[in-house]
Order: sequence, then C-alpha cells, then structure tokens
Amino acid sequence: MGKIKLSNTLQALTGRFNRIRGSELEFSLQVDDDEVPAGEVLRAQAVLSSPEEKVRTLSCVRIELRGQVQSEGRWEEYVEQAETARDIPLPEGSQYVIPIVVKIPTHAVYSADGAHWRLRAQAVVDRTIDPRDEIAFTVVGD
Repeated sequence: MGKIKLSNTLQALTGRFNRIRGSELEFSLQVDDDEVPAGEVLRAQAVLSSPEEKVRTLSCVRIELRGQVQSEGRWEEYVEQAETARDIPLPEGSQYVIPIVVKIPTHAVYSADGAHWRLRAQAVVDRTIDPRDEIAFTVVGD
C-alpha cells in the first residue's frame, strides 16, 4: 500500500471543498521571464477571475518566495512572505490583477547548482475559499 503525503491530501480536500461550494474562481500566477539572474528582479502577476454571478470579497493574497542562498559557504533555506490586497470587493464577472516584483538575493544559489526556486500565491476569498498557484523559476548567474 502506497503512502500519501499529508500536503497532497489537504490540497485534494481543499480543491474538493471549493468545488462543493460551487466556486468558479480562477487563480493563476504568471512570470514575465522564467530565468532571473541572482541580484535581479523577478516580475510576475497574480490574476484572480470571478466569473460567478455573485459579488465576493478578496480577503487577502499571500505571496511566498522559496529558494536557497549561500551563507558562510553553506546552503540555507530562503523564505520570504508577504500579504496584500485586504478586503477588496470583487464585482460579478471581475478580474483582479496583483503585480508582484521581488528582488532575488545576490547570494542566491543558482538553479544549475541544484537550488529550486518557487513563487507561490494564495488568494483567500470570502475568508474561506483559497485558490492557489505555484511557479518554479530558474536563478542564473550574471
């Protein structure tokens, strides 16, 4: 019998809960360029579309950047988080775009060396529905 990771189970349950509630929200992350030099800026945007016939409230959007940096010759986890877009009304059939600009640390470990970099965003709508998306990108040398 195979094992199922708890995080996979929670994602499946969240997706099922959103479908049960009748959510037709669409949420996606888009990056301008999937290769970013260390010390430069990653430009992206989170897009939330609400085609439903119901007015909703965007409670907040949580953004997280994960990767590895080099400190004193060792790799360390790098995590930065931010929260934005608090209590924004979403009219029927609306689309809300959140620009994301993040500076990649100059001491970032390059993807070619084995580091994995990810940008993740999660929208909390009406304080319960939480569509999310995650994008992997490459950190390269200058």
